[in-house]
Amino acid sequence: MSDAVRVGFIGLGDQGAPMAIAIAKKFDLHVWARRAVSYDGLRGARHMKENDPVELAGKVDVLCLCLRGDSDLHDLLSDPSLLPALGKGGTVVSHATGDPAEAEGFERMTEEQGVHFLDAPVSGGRPGAEARSMTCFVGGRTDALDRTRPVIECHSKHIVAMGAAGSGQMAKLCNNALTVSNMRNVVEVFAMADKLGVSLAGLRDAFAHSSGGSFILQTLGTRVTVGNAAHIAELNRVDVDEFAEAMRRKGVDPTAIQEWATKGPEALEALVQRLQ
Repeated sequence: MSDAVRVGFIGLGDQGAPMAIAIAKKFDLHVWARRAVSYDGLRGARHMKENDPVELAGKVDVLCLCLRGDSDLHDLLSDPSLLPALGKGGTVVSHATGDPAEAEGFERMTEEQGVHFLDAPVSGGRPGAEARSMTCFVGGRTDALDRTRPVIECHSKHIVAMGAAGSGQMAKLCNNALTVSNMRNVVEVFAMADKLGVSLAGLRDAFAHSSGGSFILQTLGTRVTVGNAAHIAELNRVDVDEFAEAMRRKGVDPTAIQEWATKGPEALEALVQRLQ
């Protein structure tokens, strides 16, 4: 894919804006947002504003979406003019986390119009997008990924093909569930250590240089603070609920992970308070 490829981006939120900025450094970027204030997040990055999603689709080869969820994506793709405007051979890349079954449906919808679809949720949040170090889990046709990889590489350091459409979403949901499981382990082990009079700050420092260390442990007191711990734990609960629903549809019992997520906010906030 050459730099002449035109890229569209919709979803200029907290995570989407820095992703779009990264793309604009290499490709011609066309954007659209419902609210004028959303464009402020581009912070002077070179871009072209379009009047509506259909006009945007008609001017790009790759349409990247970082929407809130499946319902927003369905509303967008259901516009009968959008996919024909993008044209045969175009590619829709959805970076939102959603239902694997919905991703399969989105691929069927787009392929009927000769447009490829990649479910490509990302991990790393805004810090990862700004550092261009995100991980992207991709489900969909390998040839579509090969063509769009240079665009995704603008913001994602690790791009992993997971399989058919829907597998990218399933991988992201598993990632979210494992994040919560790791957090549960940290919270519960630290609670036991606290009862025994062990320095929690000392424990965190020691684990950072030993086999007990982890990415989750490193976030406590840095990315996860007293001010946002309850909010992050609530987001984790939502992530686990989505994971649980997807697992149950596949005949897998996720009860143990889901149960802990319901009590996570108070336990996580308490631990972060003790560490600061």
